[in-house]
Amino acid sequence: MEEFFKQNYSLLNKSVVLIAVIAGIISYKKFKGTPGYFFILIVVYLFLIDLLGSYYLIYTKVEFLKPLYNSVFRKNYWWFTITFDVGVIALFSVLYQKIIDTPRFKIILKSATVLYLCFALIFIGVKHQELFRQTFPLLQILGALIIILCCAFYLYELLKSDALLRMHKDLYFYVTIAIFLWWIIVTPLSFYDLYFSNADWNFIILKWQILLLSNILMYLTFSFALLWCKPQND
Repeated sequence: MEEFFKQNYSLLNKSVVLIAVIAGIISYKKFKGTPGYFFILIVVYLFLIDLLGSYYLIYTKVEFLKPLYNSVFRKNYWWFTITFDVGVIALFSVLYQKIIDTPRFKIILKSATVLYLCFALIFIGVKHQELFRQTFPLLQILGALIIILCCAFYLYELLKSDALLRMHKDLYFYVTIAIFLWWIIVTPLSFYDLYFSNADWNFIILKWQILLLSNILMYLTFSFALLWCKPQND
C-alpha cells in the first residue's frame, strides 16, 4: 500500500479533480449567466494549480525545470500557499457573495475576506523565507474560517427560504456541504506538517490517504451536483 501511494497518489488526485472539470465542461452552458458558471471556473482553477504545482515531480524529465532543483522553488510550498491558501479562499468568497442575498452578510463576508487577504499579504511578506520551506497553519486556519462563514451564511438563508424545498436540486447546497466537510477534515493536518519530517512515511501515507479520500468526496460531489442540478430561479 505504501509503495502504491508513493507511485500513484499524484495521478489519483489529479484524476478525481479532472472528473469534476469534465462535469463542469459538460454543464457550463446550463449554468452560464449564473454563479454556477463562476463555480465551474473555480473547479478549472483548482485543476490547473494542482497540475502546475506538480512541477517538482518532473525535474529530471523537463530540461527547463532543472535549474529550479537547486533554487528556493525546489519545493512547491510557496505555490500552494499563494494559489490555494490565499487564492482559492478569495474565489470562494466571491462566489458566495454572488449567491447570498442578505446585504449584511455580503458586507461581513467581503470585509472578512479583505482583512484576510491583507493579513496574508503582510504575513507572507514577513515570513517570505519560510514560504519556500513550509506551509502556514495560521493562514490555513483563517482561510477555513472564511469558508465556514460562507457556508454558515448560505445555510442560514437556505433554512429561512422556500428554496429549502428544492435543495436536492440546488448546486450551491452540494458545494456548500462538500467544501465545509473538506476544510473541516483537512485543515487540522496542517498542524502536523510542522512536526513530521519527510522521512516519516507512516505519517505521509496517512496524510495522503486522508487528502485523497477528502478530495474524492469533494470532487465527486461537485461532479454529481454539476450534472444533476439545475439553475435555481430567484
